[in-house]
Amino acid sequence: MPVIPTGPLGVLTPAPTNGPGRAEDTAPTAVATPTAQPSDSTPPQTLGAWGNDARAARPTALSVPAIHRQGASTFVGARFNAAALAALNGLKAENYGTTTVQLPQPDGSTKSFTVRDMQYDLGGGNIGARFFTVKDHDAGASTALDAFIRKESGLEPGEPIFTLIAYVHPEEHLATLRSAATQMLKTEMGNTHLGAYIGEGKTTNSPFNYHQKTWEVHEGIKPYPANVQLVSLQGVKQGLLNKNMLVADSVLNFGVRFPGDYKNDRMNTVDLNTTLMFYRDWIKNEPYLKNDPRWATYCAEHKTIVTNIGLNVPHNREAFIEIFGAEGDELWTTFKVRFKEANGREFTADDETNFEPLWKKEGLTAADIKAPTLEEFDAYQKARFDGTLKSGAYQGYKPVTGGKGMAWKPETTADLVKNFMETYAPFREVGGYASAATMMGFQETIAMRMGLPPEKFMESVLPVMTEVMIAEGMARAPADAAKFDTWVQQATTGLYIAFGGNAEELRTGTLNPQLIGLAQKIMAGVTEEKSHIMQAAKGSAPRRNHNAAVWLKTAVQDDLEKARALMVSSPDKTEYYSPPAVTNRVVNGMVEKSRFVDIRVIATAIDASHAEP
Repeated sequence: MPVIPTGPLGVLTPAPTNGPGRAEDTAPTAVATPTAQPSDSTPPQTLGAWGNDARAARPTALSVPAIHRQGASTFVGARFNAAALAALNGLKAENYGTTTVQLPQPDGSTKSFTVRDMQYDLGGGNIGARFFTVKDHDAGASTALDAFIRKESGLEPGEPIFTLIAYVHPEEHLATLRSAATQMLKTEMGNTHLGAYIGEGKTTNSPFNYHQKTWEVHEGIKPYPANVQLVSLQGVKQGLLNKNMLVADSVLNFGVRFPGDYKNDRMNTVDLNTTLMFYRDWIKNEPYLKNDPRWATYCAEHKTIVTNIGLNVPHNREAFIEIFGAEGDELWTTFKVRFKEANGREFTADDETNFEPLWKKEGLTAADIKAPTLEEFDAYQKARFDGTLKSGAYQGYKPVTGGKGMAWKPETTADLVKNFMETYAPFREVGGYASAATMMGFQETIAMRMGLPPEKFMESVLPVMTEVMIAEGMARAPADAAKFDTWVQQATTGLYIAFGGNAEELRTGTLNPQLIGLAQKIMAGVTEEKSHIMQAAKGSAPRRNHNAAVWLKTAVQDDLEKARALMVSSPDKTEYYSPPAVTNRVVNGMVEKSRFVDIRVIATAIDASHAEP
C-alpha cells in the first residue's frame, strides 16, 4: 500500500545544520537505499594492508548498511542503569541507538520501521554498541577503554592513541518524518559534536576548552555518549599514523577559532590545496586565520582538517620541503616553535614521522597539491562566482577538486537532503509520496543556505521526484496496463495531498494551482515511462518494492550530481560543510571516502554514573 502522508510535509522547515555543540543540527537530500536484506557473507578485508594488527577481526563488509539492518541489537560491556534510561525519554535498553520512525497510513493506521542511526557493526553480522565507562578528569577510569583501543588498533607499548569521537543523542528515539526533519537532531543522525580522544581520559575539541578537554559524556543525569572511531591509512602502521595525527591535532587545536554562527558557517577547506594552505598559514600565525570569522572552524570542520593533514603531511623536514616547496625548510623550523607552544616541550627526532601520504597513494604530485597564497585562493573564488572560471577566461591557480587526496568528500546541501532521505525516509519503507513530499519540505532550508530562487530549486528537484514516482509505479501500480491511467490520476491526487493539499479541496475543485501543477508535471514524466513501469510491475509486492528501490538508487545519481554541482548565489552562503555525522555517514556508505582510508566505530564511551554497578 502506498504511504500517503496525512499532513502537509511540503511545509517542513528543517533546522539549520553544521557545527558543534549540543544544539546543532543538520539537513537532508534524496536517494533511496536498496531495500533487500541479503546475507552478509563477504569475507573481512586483510588486516595487514591497513598497517595494524587488530586482534578482533575487522568487521565484515555489510551488503546492507548497519543503519538499515534488521534483527535484534547486540550490546557488549557496560549497561545503562534504570535512572539513565529514564533520562533518555524512557528508552528501553534493547532499543538504544535506534530511532523508530512512525508513518501515518491512508486508512488511519500507523506503520513504523527502525533506523539504527547511532549503532554500528560489531563484527560477525552483529549490530549494536560496545559500552565502556569513563569519568571526567580521571585518567584511570579510561584504562579499560584505552586497552581496548590499543588492542583494536594493534598498538605497541608506548604508541599513542588517537581516535575521533562522535557524541550522540539516544534520547530522541521516536519520530515522525516531520519531527525528524524539524524538531529533532535527525538531520545529523543524532550526532551533535565531533572531537578527538587521545587516551588517558583526554579529549581535544573546537572550541578549544569545550568539555574541559575531558569526556563530558553526560548532560547532568542524561547520558550523552560518544562513539569512538578509528581512522586508518592503508599501508601505514596505526601507531605511526596516530603519532602523526596527534602532532597535527595538537598544533591545529592550540588556539582554534570557533565561528560565531556555526550553523551557517562556510567551510573553505574543501580541497587538499586549501587544507594545506590552512595548515601552512596556521603554522605561520597568519592574522586572517585568527581574525577573519570566515576562516573559523566549528567542531567537525576542525577535525576534518586535522584528519586530512594527519593523512597527508608526514612531519619531517624533507616532507615539508616536498609539500610546501621553497618555504618548506623555514616552515619546518616555525612548525617546531608552534609545536612547543602547543605541547610545552620541544619537538624531537622521536616525534618525527615518515610514511607514504594519502596524496601520493592517490597518484597526485607535489605540483598538484601546491598550497595557494591567500590572494590566489581569493582570485579563484572570485572567478568561480563571476563566471570567468566556467568561461575559461580565468587562467590562474586551480585546486584539485572532487575530494581527491582527502579522507572523505565534503558535503553539499544536496547531500544534506540525500542523507536524511537515505536514513529516515528510504523509498523501500516510505514509498514515493512521502519521499517526494519530504524533498519538497526542504525547499526553504535550501533557499536559505544556498540563496536559490524557487524556480532553481524546482529545476533541480523535479527530475528526482519524477524518478521517485516512477519507482512508486514500479512497486505499486496495477499490473494491468488498462488500469494505468486510473492509477496516474490517483497518484496525482496522492501527491497533491502529500504536498500539503487536502481532500476537501479535491472534492470542491478549489485546488492550490502550484501544488496540483507540480503533481501533474511529475506524473506527466511518469506517464512517459509507462512501458518501463508495466514491465517492472510483476511479481510479489516485496520483490517489486525491492527492485524499484534498487532501480531508483541508480536512476537518481546523475540528477544528484547536478544538484551537488549547483553553486550558492554568493560567497557568503553555505556551499560545503563537514557535519558531526560525517564519519557515521562514511561508515554507512552514504558519503564517499578515499579507498585508501578506513573508518570504523569500535566502542561507545558512557559516564560511569550512568552504568549499572
